[in-house]
Amino acid sequence: MIAAGYFVSTNVQEKGEITPSAVTHEEQVKKVKASITINPGDDSQVLSVQDLEVKEGLTALEATSQVADIETSGEGEMAFVTSINGRKADEAKKEFWELLINGESSQVGAGSYKVKNGDKIEWRISRF
Repeated sequence: MIAAGYFVSTNVQEKGEITPSAVTHEEQVKKVKASITINPGDDSQVLSVQDLEVKEGLTALEATSQVADIETSGEGEMAFVTSINGRKADEAKKEFWELLINGESSQVGAGSYKVKNGDKIEWRISRF
């Protein structure tokens, strides 16, 4: 019992001091840096270019939602982006918001792609 009492007493913070074992949640969370470009194309002005730092493991959809207003049909891995910052893809014109990662069309959906450090994420209106 004395040993247990000693263990507890050494971990008690006194006078607001932080013990070496006290690590904030923010320090434990790994971050990655990326940039996100919202580019409607067709000679329109680029709507947004932002560099950001996000929690490791975030998807392209989650990261984009931190810097833009997004509308989707479906959720999570099955989410299909239909509008970004009020610019809707026009189905009548066979438009869709295409996700490009580092200049290449993504092979997976925005709700599946995990952002990696240094990624250049671009959203662009394309036609099918």
